[in-house]
Amino acid sequence: MTSVLEGVTILDMSGDIAGPYACMLMATMGARVIKIEPPGGSLERTDPRFPLWERGKESVALDLAQAGGRETARRLVARADLLVQSWLPAEAKALGLDYESLRLLNPRLIYCAVPPYPSATSDADTPGDHYTIAASSGMMANQGAPGNPDFVYAPLAAYGAAFTLCLAATSALYMREIGGTGQKVEVSLFHGAMAMQSAQFVSGSWAPAAGGSTRQGIRAGIPVYRLFKAQDGWFFLACGNNTFFNKLCILLDHPELAEDERYRDAPWGIPRIHHDALADILEPVFAANTVAHWVKLMVDNDIPCAPVQSREQYLQHPQLAVNQTIVPIEDPVLGPVLQMGVPLWMHGAPGDVPPPAPRPGEHTEHILQEPGLR
Repeated sequence: MTSVLEGVTILDMSGDIAGPYACMLMATMGARVIKIEPPGGSLERTDPRFPLWERGKESVALDLAQAGGRETARRLVARADLLVQSWLPAEAKALGLDYESLRLLNPRLIYCAVPPYPSATSDADTPGDHYTIAASSGMMANQGAPGNPDFVYAPLAAYGAAFTLCLAATSALYMREIGGTGQKVEVSLFHGAMAMQSAQFVSGSWAPAAGGSTRQGIRAGIPVYRLFKAQDGWFFLACGNNTFFNKLCILLDHPELAEDERYRDAPWGIPRIHHDALADILEPVFAANTVAHWVKLMVDNDIPCAPVQSREQYLQHPQLAVNQTIVPIEDPVLGPVLQMGVPLWMHGAPGDVPPPAPRPGEHTEHILQEPGLR
């Protein structure tokens, strides 16, 4: 059965996480992805997540610092549908691989740039990664806990850019089917950070004020969207909207909390000065019974809740098998490993788990012998 991106060729010249991750997702949906990396392999190969990021791709070793490598890259661009790169604008121009140069070579090219900052800003040529972007975009100051800013370990800006890039790139492909020409698509890491925080950008008189809570660490933050300690362990309560909060109040036999003016804008709009008062009610209630008791009770009453588990426990959850979330992969370097399955199922055009990540330059000779490249 045909995959939705079958017949689409992507050149992945990107580094870090966002570009490689987006290209891997598109490979899962049937695209042919050719990874351009320096002789000996890209820097990302030292990251233990590399086998996931680069699966389903073919590797071509090119030294873009040399004129010959750049010329070969241009020949590949001439017959590609998409190019994904993560250079600073000045770096792309210096290599002669900027959009203005390449669109003359291939007018149908979808040119996807994933720089740290938007090219239209004064920071366009400022280096950065997902951590510096998390700081500069306000993500580390938007954690809702005392002592902000708080370091965010998860590379959320990169993930946000990857997901947004997939949407932007495939939208551009669709527009090319209508108009016949390509275009430049830019999704910076800063854009990704904004996408991941969009639900938290609030305004109005009910926006939470700074300060007020005396709790620290995992006991701080939104009092109905956080970890709680039960008799025998921890669970996460995720009342992400007012409906879930109201259901929780009824379940715990505290309907008066739903009418309390202090919690009128629960969950996200509860002023921080009132966080502790609500937590003081909830914490002893949850501590009086087991994790299994609370998780079952919450799930039965349509309130998002899950136990805190180890990675091993998570991987053994039966729902992962039902959804094919985790699948075995035979990696040529690591041997048998477990990786994520197909993240998106489309009726009539399903994706497929792509083959493992290639060795550095594994496909160079074969691809450069293809018609039009010799």
